[in-house]
Amino acid sequence: MKKVIIGMSGGVDSSVAALLLQQQGFDVHGVFMKNWDDENPEPTYRKKTRNECPWEQDFADMRAVCHQLDIPYTTFNFTKEYRELVFNEFLHELQVGRTPNPDILCNQEIKFRLFFNKALGMTGAGYVATGHYAAIKNHQLCRPRDQAKDQTYFLYRIDPHILSRILFPLQDLTKQEVRTIAHKAGLATAQKKDSTGICFIGNIRYSDFIQTYLPKKPGIIETTNGKIVGEHDGLHLYTIGQRHGIHIGGTGPYYVTQKDIKRNVLIVTNNAHDPQLYQTVCIVHKLHWLGAITLPIQCSVQVRYRQEPQQAIIQAHTADTVQVVFSHPQRAVTAGQSAVFYQKYVMLGGGYIQSATE
Repeated sequence: MKKVIIGMSGGVDSSVAALLLQQQGFDVHGVFMKNWDDENPEPTYRKKTRNECPWEQDFADMRAVCHQLDIPYTTFNFTKEYRELVFNEFLHELQVGRTPNPDILCNQEIKFRLFFNKALGMTGAGYVATGHYAAIKNHQLCRPRDQAKDQTYFLYRIDPHILSRILFPLQDLTKQEVRTIAHKAGLATAQKKDSTGICFIGNIRYSDFIQTYLPKKPGIIETTNGKIVGEHDGLHLYTIGQRHGIHIGGTGPYYVTQKDIKRNVLIVTNNAHDPQLYQTVCIVHKLHWLGAITLPIQCSVQVRYRQEPQQAIIQAHTADTVQVVFSHPQRAVTAGQSAVFYQKYVMLGGGYIQSATE
């Protein structure tokens, strides 16, 4: 009997993934990853949102499911590594004016490197599994059946050499089917809501959390034609295309078109169709490919999660960057976010957006 180590978050997806592996005859062992711990036991951002620390409830839910399935479980504590490898990089990117996605770095550094290696080091372990909505077919990372829940965007930096040892049990199921399986099996997590918010802190007010670590750095807000219309608390609190949270009186709403780091100025427009909100070309660096690629190549590209894939041509730019030229202008292509490349349903790879132009 093959032993599989499954990362269990305390949610319905990983719970059902564990059940399915057990039904397929695997010797299943659950692992809860503790990746975040507040330095302050009573942080102000949780008081303001009346939100308890989520990991304790998640662990209790994971433990309840393991008891129901009669499978062993343990905890891996990666809080130190997470802070060093993911969170500190997240703060650095904000400070230099970019908009990072910590979930992507978490998958790369924690779940599919540290967790993967430690899990396979357990006696008899042959595979590692998670409850991600993703698929592995013909040794390639692919989109899952449920396109609405597709999480491959967050997985593009995975090491392709480990794909043969990874299982995604939900790859051919829809979310509704997963819920149905959980209900029929009477799993403790069957009715649990999906988690939201930033991966390491839960569903709390983003600005309150960030200001715990990065002090306010006030500056002016001006329109694209240079008119001063207000003040901001720090450019790190905003992202390109953002509408909500821009507190300006008078006509609106306003949308962020640019963050002028040198002048500490937030530039906005009250025209939802302002050409400055759209870009046709972006430069992508820190590339990560999952297979051999010959450039130029025409493929589909996502520059944010849940975006409809867009047709583009990827061509060499410099020795370590590519230029992505979209067939149609894209709204709010943002430095620090990831551009992820697909050939139909197959993941090609991706990289971080360095800059974008009209």
